[in-house]
Amino acid sequence: MDVEPDHELVAPIYQQIGRIIRRRILSGELRPGQRIPSEQALVEEFGVARETARRAVAWLRDQGLVHTAPQRGSFVTTDGAAVDPPAWSTDDTAPAYLRIASIIKKRIDAGLLKPTRPIPSEKQLCQEFGVSRVTARRAVAYLREQGLIYTVPQRGSYVAPPGDQSD
Repeated sequence: MDVEPDHELVAPIYQQIGRIIRRRILSGELRPGQRIPSEQALVEEFGVARETARRAVAWLRDQGLVHTAPQRGSFVTTDGAAVDPPAWSTDDTAPAYLRIASIIKKRIDAGLLKPTRPIPSEKQLCQEFGVSRVTARRAVAYLREQGLIYTVPQRGSYVAPPGDQSD
């Protein structure tokens, strides 16, 4: 049976809740593709603030255990393990960072974002897509890993010149 979060432990409450949900995933109580409890359900179950519940879900996402579909909820990833979803997925169940990266790639491909010109800042991505800075950073990091953009410290991220981009 689950253990309630302990306010006396060193680990933050959101991590304790995340670990409880992780145990449910690993035990099979929550299966791949199944929706995990909503933030509101976590608030009620554990008696915590909504921000704490939100951070617990973000922690699970960072662990690769769940992905979030806007206005649908958070779902257990395949086999409860981190997965690398199909590149450039626009599926609304794909992780938010991949959907954002896909949209930015389409803008680059369409010429709306031109080589050596800046892409939207993290703050702009957060506002446009309604995501956290962590999610915006993951989208930018993914685009950088794909060779579509480069980042200049303290300046921003820019569309890579055509010869530098990988398909």
